[in-house]
Amino acid sequence: MELLKARAKAEILIVLELLDKRMTLSSSEKQYMSTLSKGFNGEVLFDSYMEKYFPTNAIVINDVSLMLSSTSFQIDSIMLTSDTLYLYEVKNYKGDFTNRITHFLTAAGQEIENPVNQLNRTAMLLSKLLRKWNLTLPIKSFIVFIHPTFILYEAKNTDPFIFPSQLKYHFNTVSHQSGTITNKVYNVAEKLIKETQKELPYQRQLPCYSFELLKKGLLCSQCGSLDLTITTKKGECRTCGKSTSISVLFLSQVEAFKTLFPESLITSNLMYEWCGKMLTKRRIATLLNATFEKTSYGKSTHYL
Repeated sequence: MELLKARAKAEILIVLELLDKRMTLSSSEKQYMSTLSKGFNGEVLFDSYMEKYFPTNAIVINDVSLMLSSTSFQIDSIMLTSDTLYLYEVKNYKGDFTNRITHFLTAAGQEIENPVNQLNRTAMLLSKLLRKWNLTLPIKSFIVFIHPTFILYEAKNTDPFIFPSQLKYHFNTVSHQSGTITNKVYNVAEKLIKETQKELPYQRQLPCYSFELLKKGLLCSQCGSLDLTITTKKGECRTCGKSTSISVLFLSQVEAFKTLFPESLITSNLMYEWCGKMLTKRRIATLLNATFEKTSYGKSTHYL
């Protein structure tokens, strides 16, 4: 197995999780964050199966976002073998569902779109894109239902579904059918990586936020609580009891600040405010000097 593009948590999910600890998100924003988080967790679980059972002669590319003309589409995982492109869409549904032609029906009677529709659209767009690049490779596409408690009634053998108990057999079968990776396949992989978009135009916008509106303080590394007891060397969470060194607590919040405010300069005064004045300015300056590169001196001092 050759992993050419590792999976990464979506930037919008990272920011939403940081904001959720320092402001009150709306119910729709929380639901969106939860949906993204469940999806990412499912994809990570799928990755663990891949690492365990993956064919030796194969290339993996995760988190592929592509554009065909003005149409955008995303692919959770692509596996390239000597003669085939395998396309995987991962669904982290849990509970009982019934398969219908146009939709799935939950145990509570709620209708959700049949993911086969999305899969077929994605496979069609990818096929067109490969032809546009003058690259030809057969595509086999699957939906992986990764949650162990998921049950789908009335599924057919011809449906492009893979369940957790079938992944070992699936990957072993692919491995037996795959030969040596050719330059043609590497060309397809390199083109897919090169054309992957960092952001797609339809992606949801972040909620409005500012430095002034966000809660300040050091956050527990385990539960995210701002209710910490600070001592000389560590901070202890009053909510969950987790004890973490001051340097780890502080540096994690510097990184959080850099993610939320990428255009702002890191200064000791700003970090003093950001950490809720829970550490002295001298302690903050010492921690910054030990980790970051200091630029200029005096009032204009900041860190890279």
